[in-house]
Amino acid sequence: MPPFPFALALRNELVIGGPFIPSIECILRRKASSMSSPVVSASDPGNRSALRGFCEVSGIPRQLCDIVLQIEKDYDLSIELLGVKLRMLGAHQLQNAVTATCAALCLNKQGWSLSSGAIRTGLECAFLQGRTQILSSEEANLLGVSGATILLDGAHTKESARALANTLQMTFPKAKMVLVVAMANDKDHLGFARELLSVGDLDAVFSTEVEIAGAKSRMASASLLKCSWVNASREMNMKVLDLKVAESEDQSFQAAGIVESQSILLAEGSLLACIRAGVKILNERTGEQPGIVVVTGSLHLVSTVLGYLHS
Repeated sequence: MPPFPFALALRNELVIGGPFIPSIECILRRKASSMSSPVVSASDPGNRSALRGFCEVSGIPRQLCDIVLQIEKDYDLSIELLGVKLRMLGAHQLQNAVTATCAALCLNKQGWSLSSGAIRTGLECAFLQGRTQILSSEEANLLGVSGATILLDGAHTKESARALANTLQMTFPKAKMVLVVAMANDKDHLGFARELLSVGDLDAVFSTEVEIAGAKSRMASASLLKCSWVNASREMNMKVLDLKVAESEDQSFQAAGIVESQSILLAEGSLLACIRAGVKILNERTGEQPGIVVVTGSLHLVSTVLGYLHS
């Protein structure tokens, strides 16, 4: 499920997500009218769904949601699912879950038999690799960062970066954070950086490189990415400290005097070196305070990390 409003067409109904800008919703409704199809909107006032908080299931964060629908316009749909534990995090994922629930209810109108329990189970089991995916402790061990919290997210646009920033602030409000970023060269690097610099306790940003579609021709260089973060931080009056990522496993940022700095650290290096350096900085800077390394900027970056886990 994508992190933006989307539309889903069934055989006799058009289930739409939203909220859409008026012109887009107008096009969708006009198309539905031409097919003599009623419209079911997940943004209907009868949608009283809400995000209630967060919990952990087997060490993995989930968001607790109430999905409550009483839609009467065009089509009569109702359901009440309280305390749904969504594995996919973020307010946008709640809206996606509501849209999927509307689709399931419409299928019931077409003769299917999907119970409330079955819908709940489907929502709670829904999982998409590379979308706010938190690695297990075993997977972190395979990357050489035992005990670390690593989150993978394939956000690569300004809008998806904003959704990721909001999700991080909701899910980990007190955690220190390090970003490891790689992007294609045709993306809005500056806009992406601006959105994620809004995350509260950001300690460092590491720029790295991965192949895009099996080649390096579409890859943004790590140095170019780092320049974008420098420029974005200056625009936002944030202090930064430029440094290199050491490939050495025994480097101490404490000894280098970096830990005491109040600036956001910017550096570049190979992917695994960046992840390991990020964990080391969090360990030396935060002490007992929780920390998280977020790997983002490209689905190719995410797939590279996942590839390490299966190689």
